[in-house]
Amino acid sequence: MLRCGDLVLDESRWTVHRAGTPVDLSPTEFRLLACLLRHQGSVLTRTELLEHVWGRGYTGQSQVVETYVSYLRRKLHRLGPPLIYTRRGAGYTLRDPDAAGG
Repeated sequence: MLRCGDLVLDESRWTVHRAGTPVDLSPTEFRLLACLLRHQGSVLTRTELLEHVWGRGYTGQSQVVETYVSYLRRKLHRLGPPLIYTRRGAGYTLRDPDAAGG
């Protein structure tokens, strides 16, 4: 189980809940969210996310990261405060907005 605030991802059951509400994610969205949760508080670059989620052999467009981050934001942020943040010029981070320093 991976957690951040009211977000819970259960890798064994392949489920995600935000504020107790089930969130329906595609397999890629699920892998991206799990990666962000495992590294919460750290900034992950587009390249790191491509390697972790799409694999080292991925040869498609790198903008796929932005696309999937926007899908996750749309699904998660309607259920509560933002969790996924863009660090301009660096990458993406996931953090609990209620945590100290958030």
